[in-house]
Amino acid sequence: MTQTFFSKLTSAIESNHTLLCVGLDPRTDKLAADLKPGETLEERLVEWGTTIIEQTSDLVCCYKPNFAFYEQCGPEGLRALQRTIAAVPESVPVLLDAKRGDIGSTAQAYAKAAFEQWGADAITISPYLGEDSVKPFLAYEGKAAFLLCHTSNPSAAQVQHHGEPPLFEYIAGTAQGWGDADQIAFVIGATQPEALAAVRAMCPDNWFLAPGVGAQGGDLEVALRSGLRADGSGMIVPVSRGVIMAEDPRQAALELRDQINQVRAEIKPAAPRSFKENLISGLFEAGCVKFGNFTLASGKQSPIYVDLRRVVSYPNLFKMVAHAYTEIVKDLEFDRVAGVPYAALPTAAVVSWKLGCPMIYPRKEAKQHGTGQNIEGDFEAGQTAVMLEDVITSGGSIVKAADTLREAGLAVRDVVVLVDREQGGGEKMAEIGIRPHAVLTISEILDTLKNLALIDAATYEEVKAYLAE
Repeated sequence: MTQTFFSKLTSAIESNHTLLCVGLDPRTDKLAADLKPGETLEERLVEWGTTIIEQTSDLVCCYKPNFAFYEQCGPEGLRALQRTIAAVPESVPVLLDAKRGDIGSTAQAYAKAAFEQWGADAITISPYLGEDSVKPFLAYEGKAAFLLCHTSNPSAAQVQHHGEPPLFEYIAGTAQGWGDADQIAFVIGATQPEALAAVRAMCPDNWFLAPGVGAQGGDLEVALRSGLRADGSGMIVPVSRGVIMAEDPRQAALELRDQINQVRAEIKPAAPRSFKENLISGLFEAGCVKFGNFTLASGKQSPIYVDLRRVVSYPNLFKMVAHAYTEIVKDLEFDRVAGVPYAALPTAAVVSWKLGCPMIYPRKEAKQHGTGQNIEGDFEAGQTAVMLEDVITSGGSIVKAADTLREAGLAVRDVVVLVDREQGGGEKMAEIGIRPHAVLTISEILDTLKNLALIDAATYEEVKAYLAE
């Protein structure tokens, strides 16, 4: 059975007790100057690369040859790259640092070159062109794509911090819908510990490649504490110049491996988070739960705002939300799933599909053309509808939707919401004969965010006092 990139990586980590990756970036000016009589540049490059591999193969989890350093030498360099990759022990995976990014047949050609010609197990690529620029690389079974997320260069923030959420966070969230954690990984510079921590919170299972330790000034300990998974793994630390330009490459690699392992040993693995903890932290990281000073639809001021319309922009989070709704809805009695416009409609559609039950939805306003109907979808009087809403505060939107459904002859006995703000909505439902079911309460969200150290004590107390009024 052919090993995947990540199975080879995991085996190498365990057998060599290391997260160190050595980058193969040959300095051809120096190598060319040292050519022996009759020796070609190709032979010199191969000798240099195989020597580094022989000296360090029991100290690394991965090798990362940089395509550009070989490509600059023309055909000789490319032949040397192919021979050097072939010299890597079968037990150690190869991550080709090529940073490809294109679409259609061009992306397919890049993928074929990386995996069939050069023999790489994984490749770095740019996600700027979107999902169809990544798919050809994922079509190769067992191979992995490391997407540029937040790079280590000084001007990275000019582009990668643009927008809200910042572009690098949007990439991490969106890319989770392109492939599983055994296909998609992220490149996040060790010089960016805040980015490492932010993406780790969003992507608890994905692997990171964290360049920038050493010559670029990344703090190894800070980077590891920010980016490691709870199991002390999930992060590859590539070092090039610090090893390949050292007087004794093996000793340099050994010292780096030991430094990494010392930090890993000091980090106490966090207890695995529950589904609700992951859901709440995901909502917070995606900006679906905000703290500040907000005006609600009722006109009242609030120090907390819940905006679940953002959920659909984060595929992994959306999956969790849909799953949470489904687990409650499946135990209720109903004939139709009724989404309350507008925030709950995407979730209602997914729940309807997952349960194989037809979906309808009451309009906020009657159509002024065509049939002029108040409810979209197929239904019959006498059937029962379960309503899905995003948030319940006072319950006004739910009451209006329930009235529309009941006027059409539908029975409404249950409403399922993601968040109950605990501000009277539940009591209002009881008055009109509807049972409310909430995935989360605002108190649960607050307590969890405080326990996970995602909000400070002052914010926690302010919102608790507001809710108690």
